[in-house]
Order: sequence, then structure tokens, then C-alpha cells
Amino acid sequence: MRRWIAAAIVGGIAIVAWHGWGWGGEARPESGAKPTARKSAAAPFQGVWYQCGTANAYPGKPYVYSGPCASYCAWHRPMAVHAASQQKTYFVFGNAKNWPAISYYDHKTKTFAAPVVLGKNMNMDAHRNPTLMVDEAGYLYVFYGAHGDITHVVKSAEPYAIGRWQTLPDLDKPHTSYPQPWQLRTGELFVSYRQAPGWCTQRSRDGGKSWEPARVLIDFPVSTTTYPTVYAITIAETGSYPRRIHIAWSRLGGGTEKEIATKHAWARRHNVYYACSDDGGDSWHRSDGTPYRLPIDQTQAEEIYDSGEHGVWLKDMQIDPYGKPLILLLDADCATYASRWKVTRRTEGGWKVADVAESDHMYDNGAMVVVGEKDYRLYGATTTSQPYEDGGLIDEWQSVDGGATWKRLRTLTPDSPLSHNHVKAVVGGTPEFRVFWSYGDSVSPPKTRDVQMYFFGEAMQGPKRIQVGTAD
Repeated sequence: MRRWIAAAIVGGIAIVAWHGWGWGGEARPESGAKPTARKSAAAPFQGVWYQCGTANAYPGKPYVYSGPCASYCAWHRPMAVHAASQQKTYFVFGNAKNWPAISYYDHKTKTFAAPVVLGKNMNMDAHRNPTLMVDEAGYLYVFYGAHGDITHVVKSAEPYAIGRWQTLPDLDKPHTSYPQPWQLRTGELFVSYRQAPGWCTQRSRDGGKSWEPARVLIDFPVSTTTYPTVYAITIAETGSYPRRIHIAWSRLGGGTEKEIATKHAWARRHNVYYACSDDGGDSWHRSDGTPYRLPIDQTQAEEIYDSGEHGVWLKDMQIDPYGKPLILLLDADCATYASRWKVTRRTEGGWKVADVAESDHMYDNGAMVVVGEKDYRLYGATTTSQPYEDGGLIDEWQSVDGGATWKRLRTLTPDSPLSHNHVKAVVGGTPEFRVFWSYGDSVSPPKTRDVQMYFFGEAMQGPKRIQVGTAD
């Protein structure tokens, strides 16, 4: 049966339909489909507004967190990749309907391409937001739809092009969350994700046409909760293969008898642990080179930060010029939401922790950028705009001593009445586009569900709104 294609622009988003399945079910392009993306004049991008959690919410607040979530959350990574050969920065996000979408910024023309919708999620849960990988040949892969369900995968039909997409097999293990894809060896895709009771990895050696059986990397069972028990973030090196990959994670669940009786599982996330692989994910070791036996259980895991009875929220991880990890976390009092921003880094003398800032919510988010050997930047919602709501004003911080101390340079969004949040760093970013984030009303119910997106790099005078055509 011959299939037809229709494309339209709705609110600045290129909506693509393929005859034969429509938008009623899981809207996904089939192999051979040829969607086209038409550009509209200066239409701002629109992202998803989302709210989550009622247990242990701040007094007077109906939800633990809510607000602009186009680039949510810290465990969705990467969401943006710079392709130097094309002078383009590709990024993915959840649009206003929480459908996975992709666009790019053309550094030559200084314009944004009209976003292309790649599928359809079952609901407005921003935990289903997409992640992105660009392989050595320039093909783009997008993973989406997880949060305890199936992770779907699509691949661009042509290198560095977002107009046509092919459907690849889903990850062969269901009930996944937070897929984080990287290329660690030539000709391979490597993706890791959360699945109870820990964290798993899978590989494809044929461009995503098939997936090898999942391998359990981390196994942290906790008898006092039925929740999955790991929140993890990963970062891979660039350059020659095999590429080193780092992983840091916190334990979800457990705690003292009092904590178990009074705190929901979301507030019982403790400590930070670390592992690294130098051979493309085959073997793993501690920061001192001591090998792990897989899966890594709590008796083996290298604990690099003890949060006590506080909760710990991982926000970002980057690699310093010497190949050592830098980990951004928030240590929070879950009763008051008072949060302390910290950077944990590996030095010759072991792990060191630096204090950066304080804020009023554990879901305030930020990202780090290593600009140079003596220039590390941190972009985060460290200034309040809507009290006791997640997000705020984005501040730019700098360290000139390898992350040991941090100084606030400026507030990038000083006059914003609503909340900026969920800052994401670009893999291989440039001074013209290092980070991007979401902006909107974090109060629930909101006065507006309009969610905008902004980008910034240290060469810019200030952040600009992302919109089709020339940036605002």
C-alpha cells in the first residue's frame, strides 16, 4: 500500500503525519518514510509543562515540583550535541504535547531549524523526554518514551539531516528509564538506563538494527521499597576510540527507620558513588583503578559523597582537561527544601568537595562547562524568582582553580518573573552555544503553561530565546 506524507507547522513545530497509522497510537516514522519540515517565520519553540509528586511536598504546595520541562531532567543526557564539521548544534526536547522533537542551530546563518516531531508519548510525563546521539558517520539517534515503559529509538535517514527518519527496534529490555546513549567504540552504540533494581547497559554493533542482551551494571536492591534503586548520570570522552565513560549514581530508598516512616522514596536518595570504564564498557573500575566485579553492589561501590540523612540530587557531570570527572550535585534538607550546590572532583589527593551556592529547592537545576584549563563555568538556577518552586534566575559561576572555589560572575536572567530551569550542556559546545534551558511558570496551578526555551554561550552578551529562524 502506498503511503502519503503530510507536514504542517503548528505553533512553530513541524508536525509530520504518515498515512497508515495516524496519530492515534504510538506515532513513529517507519523506515522509508520521508517527512519534510517546513520553516515558519520567527515562531518561538514551545515546550512541555509538567508537575510531579504530592508526598512530602513543601507546605502549601500541591506538588513537589512543577513548571517548564522541555529540557527536563538531569538524567536525560545528552540532549544536545555540536557537530563541528557541519557548524550545527543539534538538540532534542519535549514539545508542548510532550512529543519528542529535534532541531538544530546553524552557526553559519545564526538561525534555528523548524523542529521535527519524531513520535508521540502516551501522556504529558516529561520523564519521557528524548535523548540524542550523533555517531561517527553523522547519523542522529533519538531515544524516547521510557519512564518505566519501552524505550523507542529512531535514526536519521541521512547524516546530519533531520527531515527523514527510520524506526529502529526498541531496546529489548522493557521497563526502562533515562536512556543515555554514547559512542564508545567505532561502529557501536552504547546506551545505559535505569531498570530495577539498578542500572543496565546495552550495545548495538549494526547501527541500531539489533540490540545485544542487556547487562546489569549496578545492582542496589533495597527491601524496604519497590522503587528502582539507582539514579545515575554518565559522561563519555570525545576523541579516539575506545572512549572512556564515567558514571555517578545515588541510592534510592532505604534509610533509617524514621526516614522510612516519614519520607516518601523520592526524598530518600542518599550518597554518591562512582565507576569508570576505559574499554568501551566491557570492564569497570573505581577511581583508583581497582576493578569491579559486575554487577556492582553496595559492598563494592566507591562512595565519593556521604549525604547523611539529607537527600542528594545529581545535576551534571563533565570531564576536566586531565580526564578527571567533575560532578555537580545538590545536598538538600528534604523537610525545608534548603539546598546546597556542590562540585565533587577527583584530584591527585582523592575526592574533594567544593561549595558553590545555596537555593530553595532540590529541583533547581544547572550544568557545567569546561571552557579551558583555568576556566570552568557553571550555569544554574541559584537565585530565587518564585519562592520554594523549582527553578529561578540563571546565574553564571566561574572557577579558575580547577573547581576548588567558585565565584558568581553575573545573573543572566535578572528581570524574569517566572522560572528558568533544567539547564543542559552541549556535548562539544561552542562559545556561541554552550547550554540551553526551559522557562515558564513553576507555580501549580500555573497562570500560564507557555514554556519557552533559551540558549547561551560565554561569547554572548546574554541568553536568547530559541525560535524558528533568527534567535530572538
